[in-house]
Amino acid sequence: MSNPRNPVALALYANAAVLFGILIVLLDRPHALVSPAFGDAPTQAPIAGGGGVYIMPCQLHPNVWGCFLLDVDHNTLCAYEYRAGDKSLVLTAARDYQYDLQLRNYDTFPPFYDVKKLVDDQNNARGSDQPSDAPTPPDGK
Repeated sequence: MSNPRNPVALALYANAAVLFGILIVLLDRPHALVSPAFGDAPTQAPIAGGGGVYIMPCQLHPNVWGCFLLDVDHNTLCAYEYRAGDKSLVLTAARDYQYDLQLRNYDTFPPFYDVKKLVDDQNNARGSDQPSDAPTPPDGK
């Protein structure tokens, strides 16, 4: 055993006592250990909104400015135009996008199954046997 009068041992005991005191102070504070990593704190950043509503400035036309308002709780996107002459903000469009998120291939070019065929052809030309993860096209197209 070490001699309790050893200066190194005394320094280690003092260091341990100070660290223990810091731990007691931290645990005594109600929100000292709140962190997003613990899941106790809100995870939404307060930048450009919060509480499920976000706002983003935008340029609608070359000389027309406005903003988009996104409400993720109600699945709604709104567009507002700022009219400088009237000094007013005017609602120009609003859309509920709940069902838009369920679409897979609406008004896109090229369709996903054409891209899948190109990838498969490319892989077959190289002699690759890696299957594509894309779903098969509807109606065998």
